[in-house]
Amino acid sequence: MVFLTQRMLMANVIISKMQGSREGKVRLSTHTFAGMANALTRKEPPHEDQPELMTRAERRRAARKARAVKTWKKVAAGTVAVATLFGGMGVASTALAADRDSYQDTVGNSSFESARNQYGLTKHMKNGAILHAWMWSFKTITQHMPEIAAAGYTSVQTEPMSKIKEVAANGKKFAENWYYVYQPANTSIGNFVVGTEADLKEMTATAHKYGVRVIVDVVANHFTSDWSAIDSDWQNTDYFHKRTGCDGPNGEIKDYSNRYKVTQCHLLGLWDLNTQNQAVADRMQKFLKTAVADGVDGFRYDAAKHVELPTEVFDNKQSNYWNTILKNGSQFQYGEVLQGDSGLDYKAYANMFRDNSSDGGGNTASNYGKTIRAAVGSNNLDVKMVKNIDTGGASEDQLVTWVESHDNYANGDKESTGLTDYQIMMGWAVVGSRRPALRCTSTVRRALAAPTRSSPSSPSWVTPVTTCGRTSPSRQSTTSVTPWMARARTCRTAATSPA
Repeated sequence: MVFLTQRMLMANVIISKMQGSREGKVRLSTHTFAGMANALTRKEPPHEDQPELMTRAERRRAARKARAVKTWKKVAAGTVAVATLFGGMGVASTALAADRDSYQDTVGNSSFESARNQYGLTKHMKNGAILHAWMWSFKTITQHMPEIAAAGYTSVQTEPMSKIKEVAANGKKFAENWYYVYQPANTSIGNFVVGTEADLKEMTATAHKYGVRVIVDVVANHFTSDWSAIDSDWQNTDYFHKRTGCDGPNGEIKDYSNRYKVTQCHLLGLWDLNTQNQAVADRMQKFLKTAVADGVDGFRYDAAKHVELPTEVFDNKQSNYWNTILKNGSQFQYGEVLQGDSGLDYKAYANMFRDNSSDGGGNTASNYGKTIRAAVGSNNLDVKMVKNIDTGGASEDQLVTWVESHDNYANGDKESTGLTDYQIMMGWAVVGSRRPALRCTSTVRRALAAPTRSSPSSPSWVTPVTTCGRTSPSRQSTTSVTPWMARARTCRTAATSPA
């Protein structure tokens, strides 16, 4: 009987957890179980099995106990049923919310593998080509998934998915709005650029039907600079670094050779997340795990070098941020770690992203992008100039290379804006022929405009050309598309990536 009572108490705990504080603390009273325990375990009165020997008082007590035992047995049976129901619901809920393993759900899935092989897409994301669908909505990407797969992209990368600051007066003017996608207001999924969480789920499901994987850009270093635009449940000063001890105005970063200031001060005045606060790390991890559960396969972390490494200690505090948020079930993760800072441990970041992903990870190869742009800009594709890549101590398969990105095209310096389409295409030819670095192409030259199909087999943003005996897409007009030679196993004379 004591064992049964203990089980009832355990059931009460289960129900309390299932219906916890957020559900209004709806639970069965522990007093109910205390009464049950008392009725079922109380010492029996003497002569209970011999009524004729019992006094009048003992008979009354025995009758009360019999009624109580009958009542409590009914309660116990009902409670077991309820506990079983809630326990079953708990198991079902846990199964539904179980951490998704992106690698096993794609490469380990026969349906996905069949589609991937049908389109000849690279098995490992680190060896393939990414289409950076810049300023495209989830619905636009979904609509053009057949062309994306046919063009040979292993992955498609989206804009940041979190809620962002909106400036209604700007509408969707490209030149005035694009940087707002890098100013989160909370950690919920969906904004006016990419669409809703339901749109994200539809896109990832469609991508997987075509053997394509999805990478989402994530802003995990900061929120918007406008405190009033941040959601109320994030308006806690403990969630952000102080604006003191920095050398720039309003706590901004000025000295990029000082790792304390690079990681603890505020990039361009944006509210810098207190990445030593475990509550912040836990909330960010939940955000990422939700995205993976929605079908996302990888993440690109914006401004990654502005979040301290786990080995760096500032103000006597060690950060567990990366160790927490990178454990999210995705298969490929990389950081925007722009090279050039004297105190930057570039290799450590690359290794961290690789070691916390199930199938590869690393950093952006910003220096190589500069080299390529300089080469094509001067019409000098001398082998000596473009052969060597600055790996920063990391291995080449940990690098994500590109010729043109949104930063190069749309930032104030407009580093790549003046390059012609032909020069950009030649740059991609060089990048695409390398082995085994990952290539990331961008749609920046189309801004907010969505591609339109000119025929069922050929999107308008791709011009078919013949390369190595195959009809292949090449860059046309204002769209940056990786030449077919970037795909694995295309030309025997070109360096190729393993499947």
